[in-house]
Amino acid sequence: AGTPKAPVSPHVPPQTGELVALKKVPLRRPEDGVPAQTLREIKALREIEAHPHVIRLRAAFAQGPAVVLALELLVGDLGGLLRAAPAPLPAPRVRALLAMTLRGLGHVHGHH
Repeated sequence: AGTPKAPVSPHVPPQTGELVALKKVPLRRPEDGVPAQTLREIKALREIEAHPHVIRLRAAFAQGPAVVLALELLVGDLGGLLRAAPAPLPAPRVRALLAMTLRGLGHVHGHH
């Protein structure tokens, strides 16, 4: 929260042929290694990946002066979904979106 988002681009890894999203995290000072924040993100994604409402980390690897996270590709995002929806959102749709969000959040909090 509060940090700039790393660019994400679609990619097909040659090992599996699975379409994934790549999140490239540039290393500001490569000589210092991978930042603790990036390591925490990788660890957290690995620990909570079994939940259906949490994105899955497929791989993490170094690429030049950056760490690349290969993430499950989602077709669209919540912001795009909300912008395309009729305004105001029907109450059942709001409940469904909030329920999915809260289930994922509950799972994350359950792992501290």
